[in-house]
Amino acid sequence: MIPKIIHQSWETLDIPAHLVPFRQSIISVNPTYDVRLYDSRMRREYIDMHMPELMPTFDKLMFGVAETDFWSMVAVYVEGGFYADLDMECLKPIDIFATTERALLTIETKVMLQRQRELGYELPFQIATCMFGAPPRHPFVKAFIDRMVENVSARQITHTDHVEDTTGPRALTRLFYELKHPDVDVLEQIYWVAPSIYLRRPLVSQNIHFFHHFDGAWKPKRARPSLRRQIIERNRLPNPFPRSLHHDFGWGG
Repeated sequence: MIPKIIHQSWETLDIPAHLVPFRQSIISVNPTYDVRLYDSRMRREYIDMHMPELMPTFDKLMFGVAETDFWSMVAVYVEGGFYADLDMECLKPIDIFATTERALLTIETKVMLQRQRELGYELPFQIATCMFGAPPRHPFVKAFIDRMVENVSARQITHTDHVEDTTGPRALTRLFYELKHPDVDVLEQIYWVAPSIYLRRPLVSQNIHFFHHFDGAWKPKRARPSLRRQIIERNRLPNPFPRSLHHDFGWGG
């Protein structure tokens, strides 16, 4: 079983007002869960207490979002439970996802073929870091911690553009395809990261348990891409009525 803990973090314990209802939704919909909040100081203290050998890597991280990526994996590895970004809104209880001894990830998006090739993904699915769960000491979570250490050692994160490839979803997705770990399940996208056009539409929203609002406060504003890039970078809509919780990637486990 995945422990009844939900880890969350912000730079301070005084979180922005627009995120408060999302955090409260997780607490109110899951009353038996220990929903914890950590600030930047607590993240550092947590790693120093539980895995001090990681402090040299942690201290190289220049952005709060990268620190959170790193710390969240450590927290779930050490104690188990779930991690959820503060812009995750909870619509239905999390309990149905906790009855497993496996690590639990989710599809974040299905990308177009050219984008898949650009990102170097074996299949057109990107795995999310905005929410995941696992029992304590899960080997896949440890493998990703080790991979992040390798990534930071190879290239220090000096710009926010580096985050996704070093500690974020692109790094996690590449490791997922590389290892094909037998003790990892990946939820169909609709359950935790449904597209916004599905939200609160009765015909297609019945399987949405969490909704990611993609606050993206850490990302710098950029110029609108060309129409060609918009087409390449757009994402494909997921099936709102999957036959099971988990996606079959074709390699068993």
